[in-house]
Amino acid sequence: MADYREHYLEIHAAGASVVAVSVDAPDESEALRVRLSLPFPILCDTERRVVKDWGIYNSAEKGGIAKPAVFIIDSSHVVRYVAVDTVVRRVPAAEIVSVLQNAAEEQPVRRKVHVPRFSDWKSAIRNIIRR
Repeated sequence: MADYREHYLEIHAAGASVVAVSVDAPDESEALRVRLSLPFPILCDTERRVVKDWGIYNSAEKGGIAKPAVFIIDSSHVVRYVAVDTVVRRVPAAEIVSVLQNAAEEQPVRRKVHVPRFSDWKSAIRNIIRR
């Protein structure tokens, strides 16, 4: 999220807003927002409705968390860009800035498909064993 903090002004200048969604409690999310000096809000989805509806719920990690994801939704409420990532690899904010700056060209919806790597499986198995 710090990467999005660093590119926040560019994202805002491209006409977009940034909002994070977390499954954590409001006090934990606010503490994180303050600690990272994030200029955007973190919405709390403690019942995990949004992350399940949007297909980014990861029930295998830490009792159920959201997968890191970016959605760009245009003013007509059409999803123009989706990136679902891993905890260790995320779409760079600079790429989001580029997508937003080129939005005038009416880009088609772009999806980034996540294919788990061996290290992802290894991490998931380690987390299951710890529980």
